[in-house]
Amino acid sequence: MKELQGFIARVMSDYFKHFECLDFVFDNTEAIAQRAIELFIRNASLIRPLGEGGKMRLAADFAQMEMAVGPFCRRVSDLGKSYRMLRSFRPLLFQTSEHVASSPALGDTIPFSIIIQFLFTRAPAELKSPFQRAEWSHARFSQWLDDHPSEKDRLLLIRGALEAYVQSVRSREGKEFAPVYPIMVQLLQKAMSALQ
Repeated sequence: MKELQGFIARVMSDYFKHFECLDFVFDNTEAIAQRAIELFIRNASLIRPLGEGGKMRLAADFAQMEMAVGPFCRRVSDLGKSYRMLRSFRPLLFQTSEHVASSPALGDTIPFSIIIQFLFTRAPAELKSPFQRAEWSHARFSQWLDDHPSEKDRLLLIRGALEAYVQSVRSREGKEFAPVYPIMVQLLQKAMSALQ
């Protein structure tokens, strides 16, 4: 985060501060700030496993991210949905899966696909994330998400990972699923019906 903050401050002072038309600069740098926030949240939702210490560090990174993108805009709150998503996601780090699933931020502020992806961090290793199931790196998965901006495509990929988990439990003749699994399925069904 310190590197990002330093880089953004340097870019603004070395390249953009010389322009007299700050409205033009901010109109164009806000998109960079929004993209940075979206990528940050995407990567935060992929961290696995996420212990208590990791949650604390990640929560601090959320606050740092807000400050880091500050030079790219008049006010960070001007970043709209990206800013609201950043502010809404942070408290979810410390909530139970049930509370995460009932968050009012779900759907409108934070896409279901990101929240379900985040819930994989609470699952046992047997319940593989979509990118793990496909044997992709984080970078490859991130590129796939960029290439597939449709929430439906993303949810279908998640559904495939959940179905593969069910098959693996059945193949070993397991009797029960991970506690987070029914919550993830419920959210997936809610998300798919919202797309109808």
